[in-house]
Formats: sequence, structure tokens, C-alpha cells
Amino acid sequence: MQKYGFYIIDDEFYKRYSDPYLKGNKAENRPHYYCFADDEYNGIYWVIPMSQRVEKFTAIIERKKKAHKPCDILHICKLSNDKVNAFLIQDMFPIIDKYIKRPYLFVGNPLTLVGEKEQLIIQHKAMRIKNLIERGVKFTPLQVNALVIKKGLIQELHEEKCNK
Repeated sequence: MQKYGFYIIDDEFYKRYSDPYLKGNKAENRPHYYCFADDEYNGIYWVIPMSQRVEKFTAIIERKKKAHKPCDILHICKLSNDKVNAFLIQDMFPIIDKYIKRPYLFVGNPLTLVGEKEQLIIQHKAMRIKNLIERGVKFTPLQVNALVIKKGLIQELHEEKCNK
């Protein structure tokens, strides 16, 4: 996987890790943004689901700003397909290579972020949210249990090593 790339996740992942709060895979058509490799365990990556429901998430961001609260859980920006999308950082989760089906393509080209600045902003927000997740902080009632998923993925990687 290429850092900052967009990918389609295999439906098999959703079958194996059937957390009720994982964002739907939309028949393997929802792009997920690969943000970074896990710093604790080699082979695990963190991805962020995307949404085109920008108005909904813009309203959430505005409410948080008005209340003078930070909003690291979401980010909205333009992509290389000239569409504005919401990064649902609050819903990020770990994954391993075997569940990455393919890069997300738009008119035959890999979808990308417009500008390095956006990459850095998302990376910074995602690291903050991952740190909260790793400490067991529950910041939304509909939060994916990323730690349970990560534990399962570590077990899978361990089994793969033992079977080689």
C-alpha cells in the first residue's frame, strides 16, 4: 500500500470483523484513505472511511467550533476528482494487506489528495485520534472497537508467520 493512497477494502474484512459501527463497504465501493502504518506492530495499517455527505459533517464541525471544541474527528477537503469529501477520522480502523482489494480509481487513475498540506492535517488529526483509541478513550457512542479489530489482525499476522 502507498501512504496517503485510497483503497477499496475486501468485503471479507467486514465479514470477519463485523463491528456494528464500521462504516458500510457499499459493495466494495467506499474509498478508504490509508493514513499511516501502526507504530507498534509491523503489518498493520490505519485507514479512514470517506463520505460524500459533506453538508452533514460540515454542520458537525461548525457546532464544535461554535462550542470552542477541537474537531480532530473529521476533515473535509477536495480530492483529485474535484469532489469535496469528508474524512471520517473518528471511524478509522486498523487493517492488514490481505484485506486490501485494490486501489480506488477514478476514471482509471488512483484517487489522491490535492496538496501536501491536507495530508499533514489529516495525519496530525488521525494520530491524535489513534492515541485516544489506543488509550481506550470512547469519544463517540458509535465508535468502532478498533482495539478488538487490531487484536484480531495481530493474531492473523502471527498465525501467518507460524504457518510459513
